[in-house]
Amino acid sequence: MNTNIDSALNTLYQRQLSSREQLLNEMLRVKLTLRKLEKTSTIAKDKEKLFQYMKKATEDELGFFPADRDDFWDIYQALKDIDLIDFTLEIFKNDRMGTVISPLYISTYISERMKKLKPLKILITEAEKHLAGLKEMVDQFKDSQITLTTQLKPMYILLQLAFGEKRNVKIRFESIYTGCLEYEKFDYIYSLPAFSHKPEEISKKFLTRDSDGIAIENMLEHVGEAGTLDIIVPAKITFAGMGYEKLREHIIKYFNVESIYILPEGTFRPATAIKTFMLSITSKLQEDVEIGILELNERNFEISDRKLIPNKEFLSHEDWRIELLLADDDENIRRFKSSKLEKVKLKDVAEIFRGKSILKKDTSLGSISVLNISNIEDGEINYRDMDTINEEERKIKRYELCSGDVVLSCRGTAIKSAVFEAQDKTIIASANLIVIRPKEKVKGEYIKIFFESPVGLAIIKSFQRGTTIMNINHADIMEMEIPLLPLSKQQEIIERYREELKVYKEAIRRAEGRWSNIKENIYNELT
Repeated sequence: MNTNIDSALNTLYQRQLSSREQLLNEMLRVKLTLRKLEKTSTIAKDKEKLFQYMKKATEDELGFFPADRDDFWDIYQALKDIDLIDFTLEIFKNDRMGTVISPLYISTYISERMKKLKPLKILITEAEKHLAGLKEMVDQFKDSQITLTTQLKPMYILLQLAFGEKRNVKIRFESIYTGCLEYEKFDYIYSLPAFSHKPEEISKKFLTRDSDGIAIENMLEHVGEAGTLDIIVPAKITFAGMGYEKLREHIIKYFNVESIYILPEGTFRPATAIKTFMLSITSKLQEDVEIGILELNERNFEISDRKLIPNKEFLSHEDWRIELLLADDDENIRRFKSSKLEKVKLKDVAEIFRGKSILKKDTSLGSISVLNISNIEDGEINYRDMDTINEEERKIKRYELCSGDVVLSCRGTAIKSAVFEAQDKTIIASANLIVIRPKEKVKGEYIKIFFESPVGLAIIKSFQRGTTIMNINHADIMEMEIPLLPLSKQQEIIERYREELKVYKEAIRRAEGRWSNIKENIYNELT
């Protein structure tokens, strides 16, 4: 940490100003006071006059100063020479409460994109998220008209203080989750919207209900002729239903996908660990769609696993699951995609739901057993040592497991699946599990076998919304395709699987017994 910033923060902490909001507010108060003071004024040298001037100049916008004139004098002296953006980046850098600050290497990547595209009109939404590198970005494009937006009043003041005097910069106090920037078009738009937030006030009907989908739809209205939108989105954008399929259709109907890149794991930690993509949409016709993985090499991005997909082929896919498109060269995936076997979506042959949310503190001695991920070992359920809860049966009936149900982990670090067999007790699934209850056309064991196959695992991973920690939504799994074989063929596969598993377990048992005896004989020779 910069020692001056560290010292200034200690000055604020000593006056019980410690939250990020308070720290930023008082920094803005000092900078606003400085901005409004005339350069030749002697007010800054008089403690009482400075205090009174600050109250008049800032309290309408920033609220009452929460201390006395001596405190303000000390805070003013501590903060007046510190860079506003450096200070803001410092206080927000370890924010775990959801304030996303984009890392410098993404700003560098975006600057390189803009150099290549040479836009005359640039829009950067929620500009406070890009403070790392924003000053350099603005300075690089002095000949372009740059619009910065924010929906946060303190950040609006910050942007005005940092960029308001630049002739080529406009700052707009607007939300990108409602009607905004009316009638304006841009050559280039860069956006990092809030992920999976549901805005409270929406001025019109959108195809999706979440902030990320709304932001895409909204920003597309402002893409000019031959313009480009670069927007960072969560993984669900590429495959989810719930309106996202309509959004994808809207994009390919009226625009063109230029590229989709997977961003490095943990790019936006600690604010969020979800899997993210850099999605580029353009008004220009595209012969190919470029997909790949953006990897961080020292302080810059490099594209790995780069692949060009003809636009016609890209449009033939219902979704944009990049992992599967990148895995086309894998023999198993290619064979599955080209197979003439009938395929069905799980939602058409099974009931799918997520288990019940149960906190550890809620477990107690009770009559209802809870199946957790930890109870699944090597594809089988261990029915011993389950957590229990004490709850009325009518309240847990919808989560109760039945024979033949397939359970699939949707949290944790590993994909686990198993088939449930009824016990002499009531067992429900926890919220860390997705339950697939097959209907008449498929058998649970058959679904489970497909889940653990190389193709099945690849498809499940392609629905992954998290990075290291798995996060799979049951609504996404509903869209998963499986091969639909006749029931007689399914049963044949199941019986062959069971028989070979039995042989395998017996071989393991014998090998372990033999090894145990050999070790004992060797150890006996040592005594």
